[in-house]
Amino acid sequence: MRQSLLDLIEKTIIYQYDLPNTTTGINKTIVSIDNDQCFKSINKNDFTEIIYNSILEYSFNEFEIDNKDYNKLHHIALQKRLKYNPKLGIEQKSKYGFLGEVILFSVLYVLFKSQPLIARGYFYNPLENSETKGYDSYHLIESNNQTELWFGEVKFHRNYKTGIDSIFKNIDKAISDDYLQTNVFAISNQINNLHYKGSKIETVIKDWEENPYLSIIEEIKQHNMKLVYPVMLLYEEDDLGYDDSIKNIPKYIQENYTAKTFSITIEYSIFFILVPMKDVKAIKEDVIKWIELKKPLMS
Repeated sequence: MRQSLLDLIEKTIIYQYDLPNTTTGINKTIVSIDNDQCFKSINKNDFTEIIYNSILEYSFNEFEIDNKDYNKLHHIALQKRLKYNPKLGIEQKSKYGFLGEVILFSVLYVLFKSQPLIARGYFYNPLENSETKGYDSYHLIESNNQTELWFGEVKFHRNYKTGIDSIFKNIDKAISDDYLQTNVFAISNQINNLHYKGSKIETVIKDWEENPYLSIIEEIKQHNMKLVYPVMLLYEEDDLGYDDSIKNIPKYIQENYTAKTFSITIEYSIFFILVPMKDVKAIKEDVIKWIELKKPLMS
């Protein structure tokens, strides 16, 4: 990632506290296994800049970006690596999923030190002209003892209730053996384009290709791999302030959903990354305007 973008992310998206939090009296959500983590967006223009610039790293692996013309690659990404129709109105463009996905990418990479396994842009199909399928992030953290697959989701709505309802509509599917296996198959189709080479997930894929009678899920277990499902919510801050904006999330989930266990058979974790902010609508519209103006990227 460009150092200028990395620095901007670190100074703009600031960690506040974990949930549960005794000082504010806010619990974590009833579905979270790890602590939820709460961040604040410090500057509207800088946050917009992060979205606009992160399109590049979201769409391409780093080796594709090095020593290239960033602005040309940005234009290519908008045509070949994500869903974007310049003929639509700004309101329709503001609903594109990549506006949140690029933030999830950058936050996992920079603030959680989770390495991208492969650029998400590889999974967009221009012929389908639809939102990219699968998890919203393909990142991982590898240690000597365990590989964590950070395959997450993001929702970027003004109304937090809309984002939460959308998450819970598909959460059972997302945290399941079948869905994980399907996504690993999708990654296997791009094995020559992996950004992170030599990972255990690459070994699992190659072993399976040698012997397709193997179970992908059983191979994942054999290699002591874990699914980490970070769920990022970007939403409009409550008029009552930041803490109340955070409190709204576990409260709404508890009032409308029940705690559950999932059908997945490998070790897993789930937690929320909460980022309330001012002017969600304006941020999205500014990104679209910058795209149309072909605003120069950060170097």
